[in-house]
Amino acid sequence: MALIFLVPLAINSQNINGIVYDTESALKDIKVFNISKQITTYSDDVGNFSIKASANDTLIFSSLFYEQKKEVITKDDFEDKVVIELKKIMNNLDEVVVTDRSKNKVFNQEAYTTDLKTQIANDIKKNPHLYSPAPSGNLDFIKIASLIVKLFIKEKVKVDVIEPINYNQLDSLFSKDNFLNDKFLVNELKIPLEYKPLFFEYFEAKNINDSFLKEEKRILLLDELFKSSKAFKTFLSDYERGKIKE
Repeated sequence: MALIFLVPLAINSQNINGIVYDTESALKDIKVFNISKQITTYSDDVGNFSIKASANDTLIFSSLFYEQKKEVITKDDFEDKVVIELKKIMNNLDEVVVTDRSKNKVFNQEAYTTDLKTQIANDIKKNPHLYSPAPSGNLDFIKIASLIVKLFIKEKVKVDVIEPINYNQLDSLFSKDNFLNDKFLVNELKIPLEYKPLFFEYFEAKNINDSFLKEEKRILLLDELFKSSKAFKTFLSDYERGKIKE
């Protein structure tokens, strides 16, 4: 009797194949979720995906930087490859208010650098395990922190962005958030955990407006984190090769 009920299921449920793309190219790592069967897969490097489905199942296509799309499967979809087009999420930035305080405030580079060194030195005492030697060799964190200050010194002298994201805000966010945490730092941003404090210093020095910390602007914060992680790794690579000097 069991075979009588299993045969229709085998006929009605089969793999559906497709490709995901935007206006420019095929998209990899797009999440494909079958709501009806509660199963998930991802598109490969050339945008192709394959997932078990039946007629009338609903598939959801989603990614960090693309608008979510729902697709109800029909019988005809099993005859050929399904083509799914996703639209990029447009980053509509709010107006950023910039104030020039150069007339009544002089930026003291020496004092700022000294304060930054003190902050890192105190953090080393509190969290020595975070400052263990990196796999590629020993790095002078204090020296690198000074270089970060010099790297963004021109921006600090010219303008003072209203309420930039600071080190403590980042540290608090990555300690409490379910998504932005140490796992995200290592697996997604590709930043070794021992470089976490230094990366936060680097991100703070970029003067990113703290309005990005709001939930409705999370996509903008993620975009800045990804861009900053790439620039930070390039900065460290150049430092290790001797291309950046004090």
